Amino acid sequence: MDLKIDYGPWETIFAGTTYGHEVEIISNPENFFLVLIYDKRDGKRMGAVIEGYKAFFAKGQMEAFISTLPRPCFGVEKTMGGKTGKIFFLSFDPFYIDFRQEDFVRKIDVAIQKIDENSATIVDLARASSLDMKELASVSKTEYAPILGDPFVIKTLIGGQRQGELSKMDLVQTQTGEQDSSKVLQLGLSKTREIMREQSANLKRTQIIGQGLSLEYASYIIAENLLLENIPTIIFDSSDYFDQLGSATPEASALREELVEFEPIGFPMRQLTVKDSIKISIKDVDLFFLLDLLGFGDSEFQKNLSLICFSLRSDTPSELIGKILQTKELSEYDLLRAERILHIIDKTFSGLFGLATPTQELTKTVPGKIGRALLIDTKTLSKDENVVFINTLLRQITKSASEGQSLNCTIIIPKTDDLFMANEEKSITAITRLENRGAGVVLGSQKELPTEISDTMTAKINNVSGKDYAVSIKGKRNYRVILRPALSGNPKI
Repeated sequence: MDLKIDYGPWETIFAGTTYGHEVEIISNPENFFLVLIYDKRDGKRMGAVIEGYKAFFAKGQMEAFISTLPRPCFGVEKTMGGKTGKIFFLSFDPFYIDFRQEDFVRKIDVAIQKIDENSATIVDLARASSLDMKELASVSKTEYAPILGDPFVIKTLIGGQRQGELSKMDLVQTQTGEQDSSKVLQLGLSKTREIMREQSANLKRTQIIGQGLSLEYASYIIAENLLLENIPTIIFDSSDYFDQLGSATPEASALREELVEFEPIGFPMRQLTVKDSIKISIKDVDLFFLLDLLGFGDSEFQKNLSLICFSLRSDTPSELIGKILQTKELSEYDLLRAERILHIIDKTFSGLFGLATPTQELTKTVPGKIGRALLIDTKTLSKDENVVFINTLLRQITKSASEGQSLNCTIIIPKTDDLFMANEEKSITAITRLENRGAGVVLGSQKELPTEISDTMTAKINNVSGKDYAVSIKGKRNYRVILRPALSGNPKI
């Protein structure tokens, strides 16, 4: 090879003819492989098609991960007696270089650099799918040499890219109307085993009515469908029900029996625990609402205190106390009163307040075509703490979007009864403002939601029994569906 490519030194490990084309495979010490399929005219090399692959050592569910990763990749698994080894290859899309152009080498360098920069993200995504991937440099050579040293494995790099199972998402799409951009994904089966599909756009605003785990199960299936459409979801999980989203389901046979068109997959997932890895800032709190929750009965004082606290921009009650004691906007009596109230708040909601996690971190997308699930663990919160936390986080997310800006995320709250019971008016306001910024909401409850909320919903799903649900979509005929098994984890109902 005469090309002066960066990231070397490069060594030729294969040179020959494949399917009538002259082919060369080269590698560097970081186990990056380049395949050059030469374009020869009149015996002279005029250019080449370039394919690039970075190799990782893998342990775990490699097949399930490959089927969901929206990037060119493939894997090799080889059994050597009683031991099995796996190598995962991440690649870039092939492209043609013309040797007559001055910058053709630069195109190769840029492609290699992009793969290298994305490696850490891919490793994190793999971990979320129960696949442990490591750079070969951190693994003993005896672990991978029997695989990479196999000539047949090296030959698979020539045209080694495969199309993943995720392409099945494109099987069914509507052809007309304003929902053309929304794919149709499977919800489950009818009682006659007809596959029932629904546009994910119709599910972004859904009310689920039921008892017990029926709320969580329907929320789980909707969450998977939204994630398959690359819609980031924020899920308030009060019982660790959703922490299974990150691993592929072990029930592959159940998916086949229920005619599900996808393979088992785990979704990109991040989990935050309230008071530990996520807090709310008191400057984002509706203080009037909080004081009502505590049974405080002086509306005029609540109003004044709320306005002053908003202007002082503090993160915690103790920080706010220090600033309030320096203000001259309250009388001495009201200053002492405010101090006492904030001490009560600090004690009652101990550990809840602090520096807020930036909304961009909560709603961000990950590379590829699958959305990330952000799980917020609320199981240790009291009823009042849970109500204040959810209300405040919804307010924070809403305020992050300026006028005219749309939020690309869906908020899933499987249990909202306590929220509306605490203060129906405030809860309606928080949710409708969020919807007005373009966010989706999936809300579970044991009874009908307030009319101001239900009127904004495009879908209503009522649990009949078990996995049997009645589905009502605005503008469409009602139907019944037996919800499909999950693609991830093994959630029960």
